[in-house]
Amino acid sequence: MQRDAPPTVRQVFALASALCERMGEEFPQTRVAASETIERLRVENGHPAPRLEDSPRSLRRRRDGKPKSEKTLAFARLARELRDEEA
Repeated sequence: MQRDAPPTVRQVFALASALCERMGEEFPQTRVAASETIERLRVENGHPAPRLEDSPRSLRRRRDGKPKSEKTLAFARLARELRDEEA
C-alpha cells in the first residue's frame, strides 16, 4: 500500500456513502441522481465555482502522455455536439 497515493475509487465511494448516511441523504443510484445531488449540495453550501456543465472540458492526453492529435480532438468535439443535439 502506497501511503501517499490518492484514495481508491472504492475508498471514495465508501466515504461518500458514509457522509450521505451521516447527513441523512440517500446515496444516489444513478449518474443523473448523483449529478442532481451534487449540484443541490454545492448550491446549498454556497460553492462559488461554476456548474460542471458550464466548465470547459480539459484536454486529455494519450496513455503515453503525448497530446492527442487535432483529428482525434475534432472527432471528439463532433461526437459531443451530436450527443448534445440528441439530448
